[in-house]
Amino acid sequence: MTGVQDSQLERAVVDAVNLVNAHAGRACVRLRFRNSAECSNVALLANSATLQGERFSFRAGFETVDGTIAELADISAELIGH
Repeated sequence: MTGVQDSQLERAVVDAVNLVNAHAGRACVRLRFRNSAECSNVALLANSATLQGERFSFRAGFETVDGTIAELADISAELIGH
């Protein structure tokens, strides 16, 4: 990835974390991971989220999806039922 793509992905993660924390339980987050056959695509209705440096975490009940920005190929977040 180029620096521009990296910064766009980082901005998208920041935006997703902010959306989840502002609208807990109403934000659907979709993540696509690089080089991961087991969980390459994940979607969840997140209740809370954190971002510390490059490491992100999205929580939905007992399920947590976490990783680093470098592991992501794509991320999107949207409000549901709005």
